[in-house]
Amino acid sequence: MSRIPLHPEQDPYPVSALYLSQLDHESLYSDAELRQAIAETVSELGEPGALGSRYAEALSHAGARAGGMSQVRRRWALRMADDLARDRTGEVRRTTDRPAAADRRTASLRGAS
Repeated sequence: MSRIPLHPEQDPYPVSALYLSQLDHESLYSDAELRQAIAETVSELGEPGALGSRYAEALSHAGARAGGMSQVRRRWALRMADDLARDRTGEVRRTTDRPAAADRRTASLRGAS
């Protein structure tokens, strides 16, 4: 398993996008659904810089409210982004790569904290 960064500002953009997405971190999603949620979240915010600042803001608000659920959701987002970055052989690939057609038909479900 990959190391969880100590500081949220070290989180890659897919983590930020999944954290801010409308997905329920206690549900299961296919790789395609996770990628779609990332794309939609980035699109909704309009510019790449807005994603990082919005993520930092969300985490700071959650921390101010003693956000234990925030940390659960962040760990879920970290895990899902890490899973998306690896193909079935364990090799790392860019999160923005599209799955092959066969992957879409046999996509496994991910999630559930």
